[in-house]
Amino acid sequence: MLLARGVVVESDRQIAQLAMRGLFRKVKVAETVSAKPQPDDEMGAGAPKEEVRALEDTKLAIGDTLQLQAQAEGGQARYYVKVIGYLVKKGLIVTTPTVDGRVLLMREGQSFVVRMFSGKSVYAFSATVFKVANVPYPHLHLTYPSQVRGLVVRSGARVNVRLIAAIQTAGLSQAATLSNLSTGGAALQAKVKLGRKGDEISIKFRVTINGVEQYLTLRGIIRSVMVEAGDGDGGEVVVHGVQFVDVPHAEHVSLTAFVYQTLFEESAES
Repeated sequence: MLLARGVVVESDRQIAQLAMRGLFRKVKVAETVSAKPQPDDEMGAGAPKEEVRALEDTKLAIGDTLQLQAQAEGGQARYYVKVIGYLVKKGLIVTTPTVDGRVLLMREGQSFVVRMFSGKSVYAFSATVFKVANVPYPHLHLTYPSQVRGLVVRSGARVNVRLIAAIQTAGLSQAATLSNLSTGGAALQAKVKLGRKGDEISIKFRVTINGVEQYLTLRGIIRSVMVEAGDGDGGEVVVHGVQFVDVPHAEHVSLTAFVYQTLFEESAES
């Protein structure tokens, strides 16, 4: 699914992104709501397709979010910034990272691995701070990369998570665990069967996006139910493949942001 029902296309850039992805694409329901990623997806053999291109060819736009991963201190520090602008082969200007509303102290010569999403791809490149500026507002000038490396993310890509969820179905409340998640569906693990195929459920769970906790409440339809062995405790778990339906715009934005953020993190591990 490209957009949830009722979502308003608000900009020419969004139209361009939709046109690039394909305005209409027919898929089998089983592929969309499968509880587990299949070994062979639309990209072929399930492997992401790598590409190398110039930064200006990635459709980078003002306001886009970038992740900066510090190359010092074990590379654990990661910050999210916004693109202010860039001049080809000269420099990239971004906002200065903040934590809890406070601007972090950056130094010239500090190096980062920069990651970004554009279209269907996640891109990565190295950059160094060559100018720290605080007037008229805090921002950084980064070195311009000679090229960026990209990996094409398959449509409907799922991320592995472990999130506690509260499930409402047929007037009953149950606890479950989200084991993978996409903008269109999820896999729910529970000790008991939450319902039958075709049953509608309500899923409430908490995510952290850019350091801010948010609660999402989504409607879903159970599309598959299977019993699997538990993790080493000798028991069994019931895995439910769920398709989200009628996702409100605000929840869709938050869900997309969380999935992309998790993809950022996973790409950092690879």
